[in-house]
Parts: sequence; structure tokens; C-alpha cells
Amino acid sequence: MVTNAALLFTDIVDSTLTTQRLGDERAVALWTEHDRRARSLLREHHGREIGRSDGFLLLFEAPADAARYALDYHAQMADMGLAARAGIHVGPVVLRQASDDDIALGAKRTEVEGLALPVAARVMAMASGGQTLLTAAARQALDPAVLDAAIQIHSHGHYRLKGVDERIAIFELGVAPHCSFRPPPDTDKSYRVVRDGDLWQPVRDVPHRLPAEPDSFVGRGADLAAIARQFEAGTRLLTLLGQGGTGKTRLAIRYCRGSLGDWPGGVWFCDLSEASSLDGICYATGSALGVRLGAGDAAAQLAEAIAGRGRCLVVLDNFEQVMQHAAATVGRWLDAPEAMFMVTSRERLNLPGEVVQLVEPLPLDGPAIELFVARARAVRHDFALDDAQRSVVVQIVRLLDGLPLAIELAAARIVMLSPSQLLLRLRDRFKLLSGRRGASRQATLRAAIDWSWELLRAWEQTALEQCTVFEGGFTLAAAEAVIDLSAWPDAPPVIDAMQALVDKSLLRRWVPHTAALRHDIDEPYFGMYISIHEYVAEKCRQRGADYQHLLQERHGHFFAAFGSDEALEALFEHGGMQRHHALRRELDNLVAACRRAIARRDGENAVACYRAAWEVLALQGPFGMAVGLGDEVLAIEGLDVRLAELARLTQTEALTRVGTTDGLEVKLVQALERVRNIGDRKLEARIRGRLGNVCIWTGRLDDARGHYAAGLECSRAVGNRLLEGRMHGNLAIVCHERGHADEAMAHYEAALAIEREIGSQRDEAITLCNFADLLGGQGNTEQARAQFAAALALLRELGDRDTEAVTLQQLGEFEVGQGLLDEALATLRAALQLTRDIGNRRIQGHVLRSLGSALLERGERDDALAAFEQALAIARAASNRRVEANTVAALGDLAFREGRHADAAALLAEAESTLRELDDTPLLAELLCTRGRVDLARTDRAAAEAALTEAEKIANAINAGPASSLNRQIGRLRQAIAG
Repeated sequence: MVTNAALLFTDIVDSTLTTQRLGDERAVALWTEHDRRARSLLREHHGREIGRSDGFLLLFEAPADAARYALDYHAQMADMGLAARAGIHVGPVVLRQASDDDIALGAKRTEVEGLALPVAARVMAMASGGQTLLTAAARQALDPAVLDAAIQIHSHGHYRLKGVDERIAIFELGVAPHCSFRPPPDTDKSYRVVRDGDLWQPVRDVPHRLPAEPDSFVGRGADLAAIARQFEAGTRLLTLLGQGGTGKTRLAIRYCRGSLGDWPGGVWFCDLSEASSLDGICYATGSALGVRLGAGDAAAQLAEAIAGRGRCLVVLDNFEQVMQHAAATVGRWLDAPEAMFMVTSRERLNLPGEVVQLVEPLPLDGPAIELFVARARAVRHDFALDDAQRSVVVQIVRLLDGLPLAIELAAARIVMLSPSQLLLRLRDRFKLLSGRRGASRQATLRAAIDWSWELLRAWEQTALEQCTVFEGGFTLAAAEAVIDLSAWPDAPPVIDAMQALVDKSLLRRWVPHTAALRHDIDEPYFGMYISIHEYVAEKCRQRGADYQHLLQERHGHFFAAFGSDEALEALFEHGGMQRHHALRRELDNLVAACRRAIARRDGENAVACYRAAWEVLALQGPFGMAVGLGDEVLAIEGLDVRLAELARLTQTEALTRVGTTDGLEVKLVQALERVRNIGDRKLEARIRGRLGNVCIWTGRLDDARGHYAAGLECSRAVGNRLLEGRMHGNLAIVCHERGHADEAMAHYEAALAIEREIGSQRDEAITLCNFADLLGGQGNTEQARAQFAAALALLRELGDRDTEAVTLQQLGEFEVGQGLLDEALATLRAALQLTRDIGNRRIQGHVLRSLGSALLERGERDDALAAFEQALAIARAASNRRVEANTVAALGDLAFREGRHADAAALLAEAESTLRELDDTPLLAELLCTRGRVDLARTDRAAAEAALTEAEKIANAINAGPASSLNRQIGRLRQAIAG
């Protein structure tokens, strides 16, 4: 029996916890009273009980009765000290009566079936305690005239409900002024959406890296629904399979844009069109995910990063050319339990669990014609179909087998040809394919590209050929610098040639704008579909080696300009943030230009491109790629001293990131001698800065100070304000570590003044972070927190995730010192995820040590021990004695709290010896406070008092404030001795 009815679901909030709190006997009495009151209301409001669990499934003929019941039910629950949620939906249901035999076995007399049932259940699940939610159908069925004046209905907008295709408007029923009308929070099963063009988009911010859609999307409704069903059914790996030109990429992007809210961990589109190896896949995927790839197994690092995103979707586009690496990449990444993968390919991956969805050409009777018309109108706005033209277009799309790319190429010609003329020319081109229709749609596509190619003027062909020198996208400025049309007297300016190729659909145009790069200027980029690129690149190769050599030289000269001293320093000055974002998009071109310059032994361009590429790789990796590229650059014969040392200095940064520091200081000392011999004081300052860093890592603060001071002198001599500011910041760190707070503050203030003067936001953020650390140590907690917040805001705006991880680690340390353990754990876990994403093991060691301290303060000793052991292994591998000593001291504190006083004393003695050798007095003072408590536990009061005296002396010397972490520890030790 089918009937239209109002369904009301109710549910008691935290019913299980209530039962546990009350105990079985008292809980039974409570639920019995609940059922009595609920059923009494049901008789009063003419409803019918269908099901019972923690709440009820009720059916009403009149929606107004369901509404009144819900409000009265909430009042009864409040009187009992309970909270319930309710959801009402009106729709057709099927009422199925059970047989007497089934009822005798415990079956309900009436079962309700139909889509209305899960919709009502979903709506109820969205509600909070005391809240009644309605669907639009329920709202429309309610006559306001039959409701009390105090009853209000408030709209909460549209929501996407899992398992329900249509977006549903949600309303709330309540009694003013007692109802707050708060919108339901987003969850994995429901989230709020708004209309954006022809798509519903989530209101919440979902991270993603998706290309822009260059034009309107046509058809494919059934394909989109099929993709959604696969993922809702739990498919982990879905391969969109089809020949080139069928529109697999557009389909994938469209699905992603329409389902963003389903993936709280983000949607990450990885273009593999330029990948040809395992490293290439990892590089492209890491770039899309924003993961910096360090040394070691890049695929394993990506697996860890993907797992950390939770429920996310990774799209791997154009996988067919790297099929042999499927098991080593996707096969391993599937271990991430919540991540799902969508692959576009001309071949299946043949991996366990893979589900294949065929992407066929467009149906000829509707979508294929619609696509032709849409693309024709894009180039000729007055294009319209009458009956005669429609029959011609039907023949055109049939001739093109419904292949979207071929249709787009043909439709672009409507600006010059009528449909009848277009059909005639296509028939001439495709008659060789007749008789084998469907045998090779790839042959159809090639014939379509052939036809488009032969219709181009000579200068258009030349321009398109020369565009193939670019890797990935390219700007108009790059095209104007590289494309040479001087051989053709009738050729227009390059900008007009580009426009002509865009108009013919042979070049794509888009404006890069992703969630990760929100500050992009609206400079258009150009590129080709992969099928067209393959075709035109073959034409370009037929021109011969000399032609390609000259083309690559022009390409190399253009991109080498990004690596000049002036250009690189401009990245850190006013407006540098946008220049940095623009540079990131050029990484593929920079690496290609560098490798080509290496091949032709062009050291100047190779070094410049290498330096520019590093500025991008330093933010996103892979660091190992930068090390290998540096080896190739340094192997060029005849490099002069300055070029060689610039390349070597760049490579040392990459070596540091991958943790390969053995012999680094010797290389830098030798480089310093060579640079001093040629009198390049700016390069000397940079090498001095790097040497100072190495000395700090090995605990030699005096040596570090000497290098930084010499670097400051060189920077001033050449008038380089950027380097001068950095040297002040470095000297501040040394003074801070030495406990010379006043000197440190003076250097920090000098660094900030310079950084703000020249507009170096990244350097300013680093200085603010370190300054905050100093302020926190002095007890200036509000100032410290403000500086940390300012630093993080700048770093997130810049997209510098590496320095963000360092800043979060220092903020977490500060929060631990202030006793803000919940905040500290959240901060440090975010930092740990970042270090895993970016692959920086050195920072990861610092974070793990800080995380262990926070866990220890929370009493989570097993987790603290695991964190300390990981941190110690990293510190020892990197020969970072300061972090090693600090971690050993933390292990001593752990042993003390577990009552292992002898172990604690031995560990603290080992750490103390190292810190005294390094002359690291701030860390030594904190260790002495721990050691003093151990001495007391071992009944050595005199040793505890001596430790207190020395710690107090250090605190006074470094001006540690009363609210500082150190003085808090001193206070605890003093109290323990007195007690």
C-alpha cells in the first residue's frame, strides 16, 4: 500500500551514556517512563508507532500533527532531564503488513519502506539535542495557519545528504524565544551547500588542488552518477578508462568539483602527463599534495602524507604512460585506510580492488550535438541551429565518432566555415576511415588533428610547434620570448598568434587559481591537451636537431632570468610573495631548462635555472631531486669559480634538508677560501651564514657567532640589506642560546626593522618566531603569543610549510611551558603532520622531542617514550648534539616520574655533560631543575640545593621573567626542597 505521509524520527541524545551513569535498574525505570509519555503524546496527536530503538519512528497523516508532537515531545524530555533530536519529512511510503506467523516470531505488524524513510532518518541525525529539523517537503506541507503564533520555522539552507542524489533544503521548527535556530554542523554524512553556477558547492572550506574548468561542461550525467555510486559503495580505486580525446580528464575534474564536500581531507588532482618514471610520478603527486619529498623512499613518504589527510580523493590523470609503476605507487598508497583514488588512463592498472568505468564517446543523439553547439557559440556568439543545420551537425558528430576533443576542434572552425562547408571538408579528410568505423577511434582523433593542422597557416604551425618546448603551462611573456616567427613575413605579433591557436582549440587557456595559491595574479597560462602535444611535438622533431637546439636555447635564456641575483632577492622583498607563487608554477620549465643547459654545457644558464628551481623545491621538494640536479650542474666542465660556488651553495641547502651533513663543513670552508680569493663578498656572506648554521647544529656557538659577525660585515660592505637582516637574526639566535637576552633582543629588533623596510615577509616571519621564543622564555607570554600568531599568519599566506612547521614546534614548546597541554598537543601534532608532508627529518626530530614532553606532562608515558626514542634516533643520525642532549634529558625526566631514580640520574648526567660542553646554559638550567628533584628523591639534599643555586644564577643571567617556563620549574624545585 502506497501513501503520502509525514514521517517523524526521534532519538535520545547520549542514551548509552545515560544508562551507564544510572545503572541498569534505574535506567529501565527511566526508559519505561519515557515510553509511557511518548505514547501518550502519540494518542493525543493522532500518530502511529512504526518502530522503536533509542527513540521512535512515527507516522502521521497530517504534517501539523507531526510538528506539534515533536514540540511537545521535546518539552517532555526536558522535564525528564533528557535531550532528544527530531526530524520530519513528508513523502510517499509503502506500508507492508506482516503475517500473523511473522508477528508471532517478533516481527512488527507494519513495515515502512521507500526513499522517504532514509531521508527522514538522515535529517533527524543532523539535529542537535532539543532541535527539530524539517525537509522542504515537510515545510511546504505545513499550513502555518494551523500552528500556534509562537511557533517559528527558520531556513538553514540546502544540505547534501549521503546517499541522496538531490540537495535538500533544511528548516528548523521551534518555539520563540527558546530556540536558537543554529544551523546543523557539517559531518561526513551531511554538509551545507550553496549554488555556484550549475554546481552545488560546500559552504565549509575544503582543501583542493583542482584545475579550473576552461569552459562549460556538457552531458555525462550518467557517468557522474556512476562515479558517485562507486565511491559511496566503498570503491577505493576507480579507473576511468577510455581512448584519447574521450574527455576522461574533464569528467574527473567535473566530478571532483561537484563532490568537494564529500572529501573533508581534500581533493588532489595530479597531472602525470609529463611523468615518465617512478620519480616523476612521486614528484607530480607530491607537488599536487603540497608534500616536500626528502631523501629516501618518496613513494613511502607520500603514502604517509596521504594517510594523514583522512578521507580524501587523489586523482591521477594520464596514467597510461607510467603503467609499469602502478604497484609501486598506487598499490602502496591504497594502504591509507580512508583515501580513495581515481585514475584516468587508456589502460587498466590491474591492481587488486580496481574498478573500471568505461568512458565512451558522447551519445550522438544529444550530448555530442550539445557540445558542438556550445563550443561553436564560444567562437561565434550568434550561432544557432535550425532544422537543416541540425541534420548537418548530426552528420558531423557522427563522422567524429562522438569524440569530445575531435568535436571541439571541428566546432572551433565555425568562425570561418558554415556547418555544411565544415561537413564537406571533414568528409574529404575522413573518407579513408570509412569502412572501419569504430575500429580505431584513436585513428579518428589523429585524423581530426591532422585536418586541423593542415588548415593552419604556416606561421600558426610554427608557433604551435615551438609551444611544445614548454613543460606544463606557460605565460604569454614566456611565449613572446621563445616563439620566433621571423621566418614568416606575414606573421602577426606572438600575442595574436596565441589568440589564433586558442580560438582554434589547439591551445588551452586558463587562469591558475587553487586553494593552495590564493594570491595568484590573474595572468593567463597556456598549454595543450596531451593528444595534441604528442602530435605537434612529433612535427617539431621532424624539423631537425639544429631547429630544436635553437628553440631550447631561447627557452633556457628566458627561464635563466628567474635565477639571477636580482630576481632571487626580489622574491624576499616587497611584492615577493606573488613573484614566489608565480615562480612555483614555472618549476617544470625551470628543471627542463636546467637539464637542457647541462646537456649543451651552458654553465651560466644551468646554474641560474638550478638556483631558481631550488627556491620552489625548497618549499615543496623533492629535496633528493635538487641534490641530484646539483651533481649534474657541478659536473659541467669549465664552470668558473663563482658559478660553481653558487651551485654548490644551493646544493648544500638541499643536502641539509635530506640530512646529509657529513663533510658539509669541510666543503663550505673550502668554498669560503675560493670565494675570498676572487673577492666576492656577497657570496662570502652567504657562505658564512651557512657555516654559522652548521656550527650551531654541532653546538659550537662561539664559532657560529664568528661566522655570523663576519657575514654581517660583508653584507654591510656590499650594501645588501637582505643578507644584513639575516645575519642580525642569526646573531640573535646565538645570543639567545648563550643567555644574553638583551643582545639577542637588539639583534632581533634590528633584523625586523630591515625586513620590514625591504618587505621580506618570510624573513620577518622567521624572526618573529625566534623573537617569540625569547619573549616566552622571559615570561612575556602575551607578547610571545602575539608574535607567534603574526609569524604563522605570514607563513601561511606565503605557503612556506617548512618554516610553519618550525614555528608550530616552538609554539608547542611555549604552550607546554605555560601548562596549556591540550593546546600544545594539538599544535605539535599539526607540526608533526607538516614535517611528514614536507619530508624534513631534522625538524621532525625537534617536533617529536617537544611532543614527547607534552605527552609526558599529560601522564601518557608510553606515547611519550615512543616520541622520545624516535626523536633521539633522528638527532643522532643528523649529528645534532643539542637536540640529542635535550632528548636524553627528557628520557631522564621520564625515568624519574616512573620511579627509576638510578636510570634518571645516569641519563641526566649524560645530557648535562653534553650541554656543559656545548655551553648551552638555558637548556642546562632546565635540566638542573629536573636533576634537583632526582637528587631529592635520592636523599641528596646538598646536590639538589646546588642545582637550584646554579639554575637561579642562569635564570638571572638570561633575564628569565617570573612567568617563564624556567622560573616555573625553579619554583617547583625550590618548593620541593623547602617541603
